[in-house]
Amino acid sequence: MKYLAICEDDLLFQFMRKLATKRSEVLFIVEDLDAARRIRRRGGSSQAGPLDSETTYQKAHLERADQVILFVRDTELWERVYTQIRSLRPDTSILSLASGKKSIGGHKDKLLSQLPLEDIFEEFCAPQLLDTVNRRRVEMIRGLFREKDKINILLQHDPDPDAIGSALALRELLGRNRATTPIVTFGEVTRPENLAMIRLLEIQIERVNPADLHGDGAKLALVDVQPPYFEQPLGRVDLVVDHHPKRAPFTARFADLRTDYGATSTIFTDYLRAAGMEPSQRLATALLYGIKTDTLFLERGSHMIDVEAFSFLYPFANRALIAKMERPALPREDLEALGRALSRLQLEDGVAVIHMGEVKREDVIPQMAEFSLQIEGVEWGIVSGLSDNRVVISARNVGYVKSAGDIMKRLYDDIGSAGGHRAMAKAVIPVARFKEKFGEVSEKAIRDAIVPLITQREDENGRG
Repeated sequence: MKYLAICEDDLLFQFMRKLATKRSEVLFIVEDLDAARRIRRRGGSSQAGPLDSETTYQKAHLERADQVILFVRDTELWERVYTQIRSLRPDTSILSLASGKKSIGGHKDKLLSQLPLEDIFEEFCAPQLLDTVNRRRVEMIRGLFREKDKINILLQHDPDPDAIGSALALRELLGRNRATTPIVTFGEVTRPENLAMIRLLEIQIERVNPADLHGDGAKLALVDVQPPYFEQPLGRVDLVVDHHPKRAPFTARFADLRTDYGATSTIFTDYLRAAGMEPSQRLATALLYGIKTDTLFLERGSHMIDVEAFSFLYPFANRALIAKMERPALPREDLEALGRALSRLQLEDGVAVIHMGEVKREDVIPQMAEFSLQIEGVEWGIVSGLSDNRVVISARNVGYVKSAGDIMKRLYDDIGSAGGHRAMAKAVIPVARFKEKFGEVSEKAIRDAIVPLITQREDENGRG
């Protein structure tokens, strides 16, 4: 088909460039000679002339066009151009591109139709703009590091699949290996499914001290975590990529925080796609598992972009390995801790509050919080325990519009570390500071503090 695109400048050409440069199927008629030259320099076909002149369309051979595309923002000029086209070609189809608020209803013309610009942006421009932004960010990230630099990728104390997958993706994006870009943590991986992940995917995570971060002039990158999470200063931070809300001000040479994303692995999938990189099976498996775990299989706190990233990764990933990661062997002592916790379950206004006492492994606490949501009538699971002279509290809820992160931050951030998302959050507080504020570490102290805030937020959401 042959198209005649009538427009005031070369903006429409930018949107249609792929089609417009294919066998010269689109001829652009523009008023400005410089705009016509820009189109030709970029491989398009163009002609300059007054848009309301019969001579212009005679030179453009309007009679050969199968369809006219009309992109004229000036209303009076649009009317003159439409009238001219109709006088020369009463039988040609005209597609008018305009704001959805603009009407062409004054013309009873069955061959005249309108496509709202909002639809074009939603289907074409928005994804293209996002790709452009991501390509620029990939360039900036790569520009932070020299070939000879060692880069430490620092994760949270007990790294989860989202953090681990994101770290692998950053290494791949930079074209690095384990020797030059190790994945490090101040803690260790403890949850059984996460241990299964690093074993099955052969991922090495090194335990380091803060003093080791900048040894030999090493650069520092943080993924799925931000500098304020750590109690000790980190020195110069070169890169931060995270999907969690910003906890406190921090300084980094480059930061990309996307709190509307359900997983940091989604951000790195964006980067890989923008860079035109096809993930290996190992990397795709890690990223897919990271998205799946952080969003509870796209049911909690997820965004459409998470769904798109999941769909992109799925064909490359090893689903059999993911199944093995999700069902690791559970040590006997963990089963016993879960059993004791269930015997203490207290349910009030849909809120299950459990204090597990001393636990050998901190990861049992969020496991119990997740499990409690499966109990009939439970909308919030609040589980606490004592680990390494700290009170660890994990909060989960069943709805996206709830406010777990805000509540935990309000209650505990002044005496420890607290925060998270609407549907999941965590607080870690030294036992001594917890007792200073609440008197004792007990199920009652936690329930008395947190249940009224949850009830208040639920009431506010109900009124909204």
